[in-house]
Formats: sequence, structure tokens, C-alpha cells
Amino acid sequence: MTSIAGLTDPGHRAGENQDAIGWDAARSLAFVADGLGGHASGQVASGIVKQSLLDPVDTSNLGAAALRAHAAIVQAAEKEDHLHGMASTLVAAQIVSRVAQIVWVGDSRAYLWRGGAISRLTRDHSLVEELRELTPLSETQVRVHPQRNAVTNVLGAGTPVPSMAEIPLRKGDWILLCSDGLSGELRDEAIAVVLASALSPADAAERLIAAALAAGGHDNVSAVIVKYDGPSKRDLWLKIDEGAVGWLAVLGGVVLAVLLASVVMWIRHKR
Repeated sequence: MTSIAGLTDPGHRAGENQDAIGWDAARSLAFVADGLGGHASGQVASGIVKQSLLDPVDTSNLGAAALRAHAAIVQAAEKEDHLHGMASTLVAAQIVSRVAQIVWVGDSRAYLWRGGAISRLTRDHSLVEELRELTPLSETQVRVHPQRNAVTNVLGAGTPVPSMAEIPLRKGDWILLCSDGLSGELRDEAIAVVLASALSPADAAERLIAAALAAGGHDNVSAVIVKYDGPSKRDLWLKIDEGAVGWLAVLGGVVLAVLLASVVMWIRHKR
């Protein structure tokens, strides 16, 4: 019912790749985590998130899984001084009963690709997004803002509050999960152009990473694509409606026959 593919690249920056990606096709689960922190600590943080999401405990609640990852990061940082201050973003998707459950913390994003059109499913937990509510910033202003990389909600620091959304799916939908290394290099319109030319989720991931690197590749960049091939949520209702119409037709025929019999009996009685 789903196919999943993804790719991550360190980009053109020095140091380890602090992004982590993963999926469990059997659970229709996929995610991207972007580690934050100096040296290798960001890589450790995103790795902890990956381990927590792939843990089969309580697989039905992504929000709870995100908070378990937060607790695990905090616990690991308390044991090792060099890990103090590490944190991670997260964006995850899981398909349950023809609905995509999206959970995110930070500025890693989820997009829906449907019928040749792209739509953003998440709103960044970032300072510039908060500023947008107060000041009408253009997309260009956001991209050059000196605090464009300041996130306000992360796993491993403070008291994170995961955001959640549920998206009814249609057959053929793609869900793109990505770190800001992709969305920071490519505008939504550019991502759409790449997706329009992709032949499969694996091809899409490769093309998106290549495009981000060609655009600068200033950060680690990750992309995971989930393709949904199951029945549409809308199709389910259409089937129910068609069945209801059939039963109504039968019921109408029965009612009509009863009425006609009643009329015949009334006429005979009058005679």
C-alpha cells in the first residue's frame, strides 16, 4: 500500500552529517531528524530520535514517540558532558486507515505532492515564522533573515510540544519529509519541479538531493518520500454511497409495489 525511499547527504559543509533518516514500511512510518549541537553531539541526538521512532513500543502514537525521543536525548546528555546542549528536530509521517498522521518539532518539513501540485503540511517552529505573524515578511526576506536558522521548539531542550496534522489520502499521493538543508536551498516551487520529473520515490530523493547540492548545499540535506498506493479516503465514501443507492433502489421498488397493490385493492373494494 506504500513505498518509501530516502537519501541523506552531508552537503558541502565540513563535519559529520547530523541528519538521520529512517522508515518502517511494515508500519507505513517514515521520518527525518536534524541534529543540533557542536561536534558530534547533533549526530548523536538525531541518532537517538531514529532509534526511538523505530522502537516498536506504542507505535500508534507518533506524538508520544517524539516525547520519548526528547526524554532519551536529555538522559544521554546528563550522562556525558560533551553531549550537553544537543538537540534535534523531527518530522514524521505514519499512514493509518487511509490517513497520514504528521508530527513535527522544529523546522524539518512535510509536503504533500498530489495531482502535480505541492502543498506544505507543516509550519516551522522558528523565530522567523513567529515574526511572520507580526510582520508581513516575504519568502525572500525570510531566506536572508539573520535569524532564519533559529528554531523555537526542539527535542532535547526545554519542554517541546509536537505539532500534529492528519491528512486524508488519495491513491497516488506522495508525502515528502525533509530537513532544512533541502527547504533552505530550494523554494517550494523548485521542489515541485523536481517532483514532477521524478519516476519513483527513490528517483525523487536522488533528484532532490542533487538539486539542493547544486543550489549551494550549505547544510546537511535529507529527503524521504512516502508514496501511497492504497484506496482513497474519498473512494471509500463513494463506494458506501453507491451501495446506499443500490439499497435505496431496491427499497423504492418494494415501496412502489406495495403502493400499487394497495391502489388495486382499494379500487376493487370500491366496486
